[in-house]
Amino acid sequence: MSIQGRPTINRGDLILLVCALLFSMQILAIDHFVDSVNPVAMSCVQIFVSMVISSFGLFFIERPTMADISAIPILWAGLMSSGIAYTLQIIAQKNLEPTLASLLMSLESVFSAIAGYFILHEKLSTRELIGCALVFGAVLLAQIPVKD
Repeated sequence: MSIQGRPTINRGDLILLVCALLFSMQILAIDHFVDSVNPVAMSCVQIFVSMVISSFGLFFIERPTMADISAIPILWAGLMSSGIAYTLQIIAQKNLEPTLASLLMSLESVFSAIAGYFILHEKLSTRELIGCALVFGAVLLAQIPVKD
């Protein structure tokens, strides 16, 4: 959805690929453990581990100053994105196959673009709209049962 000019692979693309691989491993780990542990406790452990890893990157790589830190976005991301969203993901994934869960979560970029349009009044280019349609269509297509 965001390619500009000639398609090339840059550092950000590689980071995104690693992130996608790690996210798929998280979905599989949740699927493996969700029936044997409390989903809320699992979410708390997941958030704690994420906090430790993120803090390492924040304080040893980025080195922000106090002027760079704003409490509202940190609280919003911590409570809504991490606390509520990941807890609900674990609870919902308890009743889903990992394949379906990953397909539904792949729509995050589409819903982000739609929310950006309605909430922030962002405009999408024709290429970005086609990208949203392709992602959405791929998720729908993957749900069609294959006859053996």
